[in-house]
Amino acid sequence: MYSLEELKKQNEDIAELCDVLSVLVKQKSLRNNAYLCELMTRFKEKVWMHLVFEDNTIYAQLARHQDKAISETARSFHDSAREVRQCFSRYARHWCHPVADDGEQAVLQHDSDELFRLVKARIQYENEHIFPLIADH
Repeated sequence: MYSLEELKKQNEDIAELCDVLSVLVKQKSLRNNAYLCELMTRFKEKVWMHLVFEDNTIYAQLARHQDKAISETARSFHDSAREVRQCFSRYARHWCHPVADDGEQAVLQHDSDELFRLVKARIQYENEHIFPLIADH
């Protein structure tokens, strides 16, 4: 099991990748760039690994907590991972593929912004609400 500090570090890494990628994906000329594709793959792996670990350990434990408020918070937050996964699934279809027109670039940019917003919001909520629950219980 990861320590709380390791989970916080994972969140920092994911947030930093969001920041870098959010700038890079705006550059249409970098769409098929091998290094950008590598960063996208690394980002996806880090987020998925973090979500899977949380699902199987932290949230499962908090969801069974005797305090109903804690268990409900954990269940609700756990369910929010579904939205992140769905966004990732849509987004993955567009990674590292040639853009046929400016409309596709606009869609990719919109999807990128939405994905990074969701991931960063989740990280913020986790840091402010879930990690303190873990530390206290």
